[in-house]
Amino acid sequence: MAFLATENPRRALLQVPVGFGKTIIIAELCSRLVETRRARKILVVTDLRSDTAAIFDVLRRYHPAGAHGRLDGSLYVDEYVGGVSVPGNVVVATSQRLLSHVKAHAQGDQDSPLADDGLDGIDVVLVYESQRATLSALVEFSDKIAAPLIAFGFSADERTLDLFGGDLLWRYTFEQALSDEYNIPPRIYRLTHALETSVRSDEPWAPIREVVTEFRDKLFSEAFPDRTIVPKTVIFAKSSAHADAVVEACQRVFEEGPDFAVKITAHVVNPREILHRFRRDPEPRIAVTVDMLASGVDLPAVECLVFLRPIRSELLYQQMLGRGTRIIAGDSLRAVTPDATEKTYFAVFDAVGVTDEGHFATADRVPRQDHHRLTARRFRLSDLLAGGVLSVGAYLRYKSPGTGSVTTAVVRDDGGLGFLDGRVFSSPSAAALAVAGYPVNGWTAWVTEEEDAPLDQLRQTMLSAAVDDLDRLAQESAALRKAADAEEQGSPDEPDSEVGSETEDRVRCLAELRRLRRDADAGMAHTLSVREFIGLWGARGRDARLIEIIETDLSNHGLVTTPDFRLVTLEEQVTVEVSVAAAPSPQATAEPDIVGGPLRETPETTEIIEATEPSKMRQRPERGLVVGNLPSASLGVESVKPAATIEQAITTMLLHDYSQLAVMSGQRNLSGAVTWKSIAKARHQKRDAPLSAAVIPPEEVSYADDLIDVLPKITAHDFVFVRGPHNAISGIVTASDVVQIYGMMTSPFFIIGEIDQTLRWIIEESIDIERVQTLCDADGTRQIDGFSRLTMGDYQRVLENPDAWAALGWPLDRKVFSQQLRIICEIRNNIMHFNGDPLPHETVTMLKNFLSLLREYCP
Repeated sequence: MAFLATENPRRALLQVPVGFGKTIIIAELCSRLVETRRARKILVVTDLRSDTAAIFDVLRRYHPAGAHGRLDGSLYVDEYVGGVSVPGNVVVATSQRLLSHVKAHAQGDQDSPLADDGLDGIDVVLVYESQRATLSALVEFSDKIAAPLIAFGFSADERTLDLFGGDLLWRYTFEQALSDEYNIPPRIYRLTHALETSVRSDEPWAPIREVVTEFRDKLFSEAFPDRTIVPKTVIFAKSSAHADAVVEACQRVFEEGPDFAVKITAHVVNPREILHRFRRDPEPRIAVTVDMLASGVDLPAVECLVFLRPIRSELLYQQMLGRGTRIIAGDSLRAVTPDATEKTYFAVFDAVGVTDEGHFATADRVPRQDHHRLTARRFRLSDLLAGGVLSVGAYLRYKSPGTGSVTTAVVRDDGGLGFLDGRVFSSPSAAALAVAGYPVNGWTAWVTEEEDAPLDQLRQTMLSAAVDDLDRLAQESAALRKAADAEEQGSPDEPDSEVGSETEDRVRCLAELRRLRRDADAGMAHTLSVREFIGLWGARGRDARLIEIIETDLSNHGLVTTPDFRLVTLEEQVTVEVSVAAAPSPQATAEPDIVGGPLRETPETTEIIEATEPSKMRQRPERGLVVGNLPSASLGVESVKPAATIEQAITTMLLHDYSQLAVMSGQRNLSGAVTWKSIAKARHQKRDAPLSAAVIPPEEVSYADDLIDVLPKITAHDFVFVRGPHNAISGIVTASDVVQIYGMMTSPFFIIGEIDQTLRWIIEESIDIERVQTLCDADGTRQIDGFSRLTMGDYQRVLENPDAWAALGWPLDRKVFSQQLRIICEIRNNIMHFNGDPLPHETVTMLKNFLSLLREYCP
């Protein structure tokens, strides 16, 4: 309240531990703001739909005590759905739904997000445990509507603090909460039986029975030896079907009826009513859930948490632990657990190893998922599940752009999508293709049923977290390098500097891609040359490995280039755009995805109808040169109109030294061509022949055609016209252009070949085969029985050895020579993978200089 009373308050961050009661704090703050008329309408935002439901329920039931409230309550709570007037003084929204509607209004040329009736009159924005990427967007949103923002969370790194001026308004740690007796500490018990998660047997509870039995035994022998009644317990299962099996296993193992253990997920009938009974009544004793009870739910009587599902998200894990940390008065506890006295600790039963790396009482954290590894491959739905931004059993919908019909899919625990008719698909795009009948970017086409958010929005949230992790790693590497440099002034053999520098370069690249995506979303797509574009990755040419990295990064960011950056020259301009949701034509762009054929599910296994495993990404085969890679394909064409005279055509050809000339009535309308041969033939037949008599039919190719496929046309007609990415005639390719490009491509190949032969000769003359075998084939598996079996990599291994190098007797530095040879090997690999771009002139010069050195010292 004091913060809001300051002059021009903008934003504040409060750090409080899990289980401390942030929802109660938010409810009390809302009550006071409304009661004192400091705010007419308050917006409460959180990332997860389950949190939104929990906060909505707490706010609706909240009756503040003392002078700050009335018994009938002062809060009139409603839920934001977008574009609908909200009469309540407190509006609860998921960040995905809110930001997607704000984005839609921005793209619709609305002057302000306040054009949405549901957001009219917001005075204060309260944010509950949002990830940094979402929080950054919400800060920008609150600035636009000129409303102060107060964020509540249990952790804050340096980048998050930067959003709030580098400081916390208030910080209260878990240790302080324990000391002040506002939180309860955990006791951890490891369940040793391996957890079998399959639920496809005739008795689905059987594989889980041993784990539940061990939980029962340790519950009364170790955790609560003085009890006879099962304490209120929350069990976290991995899927809805798994939860059903766990409920049945609990009922059988404890020999209790159906009211003893119940399932509480978003898809059961009346989950809030079941939750209310679990919170208030003696039965049920056990609640089995997936994610619904993970956060934002006030369950002070819970004394046991059981983890039967792996948790790879620290955020989700800490929130789950928070369900047990709440304090409760002895009388209130005994009202639901009669044989309890007081709650002084809560028990954590771990069947999946989620607590192995530390204990919660000392604030140790379960190691974070290696988010930075996600930036090296395409995202999968399983990554969203692991990151806690998507739940198993969540419903997705796909609305056909043509018919408007809606298809529903369910997220599976294996990261696939299941249709209601039983079909199963391994990726969003595969499922969308099955519905639409043509390639579709499933990440933008499928929308979550509850949050109304495209899967791509969840992916961008995860990607932002991954990039932030990578940024943190880069900062740590830089600090280590700085400390090492201060202690020891530069060691030439120290590899950390190179690794740290590469990480920093990677962070800069991903940050730039994030900017490109943000600007593209705002309708300000960037256009730049291919050379500038690949320069984001620190590259000067397009080899197979670089193309794979770029396509992965573009896919993860939901971006494409138009035209395809692979199919044009380095100087051609490309526009970086958001990948379209649907691509009904072969030329339209649907984002590349993981291999995604439909799955055929049997009682024993799930298999992809294609022979490819779902974990493997669909890789486009490496391509050689395409027509668009030739410079002349995009240099434009000189032309004359069909009504021109033959003298105009001859003059134009003489002035430019052309052998052929286009006849066009517009950039896209190619009527034909004239050549010296066609002019001579027309004038031979008739001395005053018009231009039309000399026009020959045009030979056209697409800029995306493989060059090797159009060589017969060029051979037969001497030239072809190129239709470019915008359907205009963009250039002309002649036989001499082909000879020139292949000459540029093959020259380095021959130089590399001579380097290979010369190195082999040098090694053969100076080093015996036995030493070479020891260095390159110690176990004899390669059967190197002669120097002819050596590769460029073998030369590198031999010459990096100090003894072998000494045998050469060269007055040169081994490390410098080996470093250059390593570069030569990389160039050789690129050439053998048919890098579509000619090597830069300086690289060819470097190869020639290296060959000259070898010739000079060749025995």
